[in-house]
Amino acid sequence: MNDYSQLCKNLVPRKVEHTYERPSWWRVRIPEIIEDVNAVKKGKVEVLTHTPGGFPVYAVTYGEKLPQHGPVNWPSLTGSRRPELYTNTKQQTLMFMAGIHAEEAEGVMTLSNFISLMETGVDRRGVARPHLMELAKNYRIVLLPCVNMDGRSFGPDCLMGCTPEDYGPIQTRLKNGKYLVWPDLKEYFPLPMDQVDQLGTYYNFEGVNIQLDAAPGNIISNEAKAILKIAHDERIDCMVNMHSARENPHFVHPTIINLPGNFKTVHAINRIWSEKIGRKLGYGEEACSVQCDINDAVSLATGAVTMTYEFAALRVEKFDNKLETAYAMMETVMEYGMERPLAPRKALLSK
Repeated sequence: MNDYSQLCKNLVPRKVEHTYERPSWWRVRIPEIIEDVNAVKKGKVEVLTHTPGGFPVYAVTYGEKLPQHGPVNWPSLTGSRRPELYTNTKQQTLMFMAGIHAEEAEGVMTLSNFISLMETGVDRRGVARPHLMELAKNYRIVLLPCVNMDGRSFGPDCLMGCTPEDYGPIQTRLKNGKYLVWPDLKEYFPLPMDQVDQLGTYYNFEGVNIQLDAAPGNIISNEAKAILKIAHDERIDCMVNMHSARENPHFVHPTIINLPGNFKTVHAINRIWSEKIGRKLGYGEEACSVQCDINDAVSLATGAVTMTYEFAALRVEKFDNKLETAYAMMETVMEYGMERPLAPRKALLSK
């Protein structure tokens, strides 16, 4: 593996106003991500691309990749009589992705611990998760431990205990003194960097919000291009895009730009996972979002079911709870896929 020590020198996370210090197993800083990936022995590591800041964007894979039908893309097969040829039907491939919005560190932490489980049988707390490991044996697994390494280079370790008013150090501030806050920040793509006084953690160093870099024919960031390429190269069946919200963990509504079968899968997994953790569903199974993002681009490129999972970033609770809830989510996805194809491509196209 390449030595990125020079890039890692003098990195200092911006401090937000809260009083909760992370435990040692909550590894989310750039040098820790690189160290954890460099220690991988049972999996395979690939540098997909580099960020504008020069940091590596890693993929870590586990499980044998079975031979595929041949050189074909999903849009071509949607017009064929055999769309199931897109992927080897003897294998399902899951992709878990973290850190597109770099202040949302919980997903990065989860994949660090999952890598430890896959490598050693215990996570970075020294805790085993045998059921999750048994389920994982049935899949080809693709992990993107941290996509926005630029933002993570100065992102805080966690936001637990913060209020939205504490976000100043990690928000984008323009030279006129205006802070770009959600959802107004979506009025710019990419950021007008000549007007930026302080860059926020949503963005790479070129001012691109990778989550929204999803316009066909105009994908502009190396990171988004890499996500789409590996999703296609791996012929993934399911992608979980890990983010963090405020007080409650949840799956985001599937978007209206989706195959009906995948739409139903997201809702079914959300319902099963919610029952497992004792969470009350806040919406019905017809709910949808009209926002278009990288999930939709991946679905259009692969036919995979894609979903965004949000951790409860601000909720004050034991650090372990955040990880255990994520493990329950991963188990739910894998259990669901053991009972039926996550992306039954022929059925997805049936009218």
